[in-house]
Amino acid sequence: MEKKVVHMTKDWLSHPWIERFLPDHLRPVDEHIFSDPYGLVIIQETEAALERLILHGEQIKGAQTFKKSGKTFQFRLKVNQKRMRLLSYDTAQSEAAIKKRIVVEYLRKAYVPKSSQKRFKEAHVQYIKNGKTFVRSIRRSSLFQSLFVKLEQLDDALLGKLIQPSAAARFYSQSPSEKEDSPADTKELMNLLQPLEDAFQSEWGSLGNVIRNRLERLLVETRQAASIYDDLDIEDKYNLKRMLQKDIPDLIETYLLLPQKEKESRTEQVYEALTKMEVRLRSVKEATEQNNVEKIEQLLRLTDKRYSTQNKKGR
Repeated sequence: MEKKVVHMTKDWLSHPWIERFLPDHLRPVDEHIFSDPYGLVIIQETEAALERLILHGEQIKGAQTFKKSGKTFQFRLKVNQKRMRLLSYDTAQSEAAIKKRIVVEYLRKAYVPKSSQKRFKEAHVQYIKNGKTFVRSIRRSSLFQSLFVKLEQLDDALLGKLIQPSAAARFYSQSPSEKEDSPADTKELMNLLQPLEDAFQSEWGSLGNVIRNRLERLLVETRQAASIYDDLDIEDKYNLKRMLQKDIPDLIETYLLLPQKEKESRTEQVYEALTKMEVRLRSVKEATEQNNVEKIEQLLRLTDKRYSTQNKKGR
């Protein structure tokens, strides 16, 4: 009976004629505010930030605030034992026609174990249109359902940390074959790189020599980075995976769809974009290699000091 009442209440609130009586934060958002070419960027960036946290959820301990700052987008997620509070917004530099601010407050499963609906205490978007400020609910918007699912998945990842042994203990208890299949293994990078190398030989064969040569150098540089992939930090791994999964294929495939005249006018910009990716990758690779050199030098100095002292004592 209780479920039926809840269902009827939801249906009642969703009727258009009742919207005028609802407070602003419960009125459903008009999805046209996301319809311009850059309107969905804030949702896509927020989901990407959550995916990154889900991937490394087991490394998160206690109450923390996570931040991601960019020129056009800002992200904040406060996490404690009871709740997660998400804030993301378009900056003044965003190209979105309507700047938006998303707020979601989520009560964690340990405190609200049964009802997914009740976990989302707050879910709204704030924006200014025609000089007027609006606050609208995003809870039932189809555009945000994937984001809500990712919050649930992040909660699962964080809860998993409470009942699983430490990462180190798990690693040493694995068999050699299990270690080879570890997500952090360099095999992960090669699996991401292989589709791009295949596309380079087939679908992207019509690229002009200028772009093709530059792309080939980038792919070679990426393959060489496999040797230091395990040593990269979370941020650099995430950026490298995004480059391989999204940035490179999106750039090349969109470029290939352009009319010939437009393609010629954009060649230099595409070339520069690929160059920036290669320079960034090389910079990360060199910094990581230098860090490893400094680490071994420090260990050698420490070992020399420790065992030289012991030898003197032994005499």
